[in-house]
Amino acid sequence: MTSSKAPSLFGSPSPHHAAHAAPAAAPTEAHSLLDLMYDGFYLLFLLKGKHAPQDAEAFRERIKQFLTAFERGATRMNASAEDVYACKYAFCATVDEAVLMSGFKVKEAWQRLPLQVQFFGEQLAGEQFFEKLEELRRQGAPRVQAMEVFHMCLLLGFQGKYLIEGSEKLGYLTARLGDEIARIKGQGAGFAPHWAAPDRIQHQLKNEVPLWVVASVFGLMALLAYTGLRWQLGQHTFESLAQAHHIVQLAPQVANITITLP
Repeated sequence: MTSSKAPSLFGSPSPHHAAHAAPAAAPTEAHSLLDLMYDGFYLLFLLKGKHAPQDAEAFRERIKQFLTAFERGATRMNASAEDVYACKYAFCATVDEAVLMSGFKVKEAWQRLPLQVQFFGEQLAGEQFFEKLEELRRQGAPRVQAMEVFHMCLLLGFQGKYLIEGSEKLGYLTARLGDEIARIKGQGAGFAPHWAAPDRIQHQLKNEVPLWVVASVFGLMALLAYTGLRWQLGQHTFESLAQAHHIVQLAPQVANITITLP
């Protein structure tokens, strides 16, 4: 991406949009799939800010053009076809949810043909988004660029199945995903910044012990330590008293004679 002008997925902005939706400058050069998605993420930002597309078909065509440009850029970066597919899927799922959860006038047309149906032939993104994400996390470092795109979609509000299951789980997942990405990228910041060992990158969330288990183990260890210390102190006290037994003794009883007079 070499342009620093505003993303144009909405077309020419109206005066209202120009006054209220001035964008930050786009990156001057894309170094990752996340960078290539800049225009798309800015579009999502506008949708979340209630900036509505006016014509469903024109909006759909602009998204198609954006995805085509994204593919070309990803090809120049030698990105894998799997990563490109995953990123497009995550983006389309997030756009669909943003439009279908809105009150935009294009909503009805979008319900008839969401992007996930148009480009992927299915309408299961609420589940499939997270299944694809789990697969990315299992593979780890080789898929980190796609993980970053999924993470940004979550940060921009994608909920999918968690719209029903609850936001706390989704918040935890989003935070853990961010941690995993940071750790994976951090591992590459040493001797070989572009190297990572796939076999050593594991699915972090599944391998982590639940907090309640950790708390229970520490609690049990503390109880055992307390019990052991108490027993040890008791033994020490008993031995000390035994050594002083010959010093601390009861006085010998004095014989008492009682004389009864007639």
